[in-house]
Amino acid sequence: TLALARLRPADRFNVIRFNHTTDRLFAHAQPADRGNVVTAQRYVAAIRAEGGTEMLPALQLALDGTDQADRLRQVIFLTDGAVGNEARLFQAIRERLGDSRLFTVGIGSAPNSHFMREAARLGRGTFTYIGDTAEVKERMTGLFRKLQSPALTDVRLELPGAGAAEILPGPIPDLYLGEPIVVSVRTRMLPSEAVVRGRFGSTPWESRVRLQQAAPGSGLSVHWARAKIAAMLDQRRTGAADDDVRRGVLEVALRHHLISPYTSLVAVDVTPARPGDAPLARHPLATSLPHGWEYEAVLGLGQGATPGRQHLLVGLAALLLAAGLRVALDREAPPVVARRRRGP
Repeated sequence: TLALARLRPADRFNVIRFNHTTDRLFAHAQPADRGNVVTAQRYVAAIRAEGGTEMLPALQLALDGTDQADRLRQVIFLTDGAVGNEARLFQAIRERLGDSRLFTVGIGSAPNSHFMREAARLGRGTFTYIGDTAEVKERMTGLFRKLQSPALTDVRLELPGAGAAEILPGPIPDLYLGEPIVVSVRTRMLPSEAVVRGRFGSTPWESRVRLQQAAPGSGLSVHWARAKIAAMLDQRRTGAADDDVRRGVLEVALRHHLISPYTSLVAVDVTPARPGDAPLARHPLATSLPHGWEYEAVLGLGQGATPGRQHLLVGLAALLLAAGLRVALDREAPPVVARRRRGP
């Protein structure tokens, strides 16, 4: 409802609901006039957080259709659940994103932050994490303010005279109000200036930055290494050979002592936790859901067009009816006497 209240009449919008099923309010994005906004507010008010988190159909609906040259489509994906099937979702983002932007918002104690951060990076947007529901209004207001005022889009960085420079990430994300862009560059020769180009609305924009004052800093190589590993893992998702990606990631991660899908940091605590002659004890530990989750919502019955609870009651009634018929038939059946035949 916060997002709906900030829409302008010139905007177009749609709302997509998903759990284990997916549906959308309008067949296509509609103008944000008063009637459509009120309809959307009622639709959102009726949504209940239950069922699974099947994101793929919803993501395909959100990125369906073609981009419009005079509009920037911004998709906000909001969930409090654990999203799975990451590889397929990343593939869908790459195939369908086009010129759109994808922003992810995780609410609660256990959203899949890794996926949502990577999805926002692939979608050239941002990831917002809200750990406490009391922070929802403040954090979402900040996000919407940022979405309404992109400072620079289609950002490009050029380094004249630097030769074969490696610039990460690629593509460079958009520049938003209050959120700087951090770019890692690896080059053998530091050029005298860098040229930054982009679009301010529909107007081309360019700025030249003098680099004579550049100075060494600790941690720069590690920052570049993290960006390099992320870029190589993206290549694996786009069809690069697994062995080549693994070899490249291992080389960078080991050199810079970084965690990756193929490397780990191991810490060994040598402090004694109990006397060496003390017997070991075994205690069962209950497995609990993350804070704020409910067993009924996660493991309960589906809430589709025909509620799962209704299916359960119908099935139980059928079982009771079958048991009653069996008892009645047993009472009415004549006794059967079996006699053993004597031999001659």
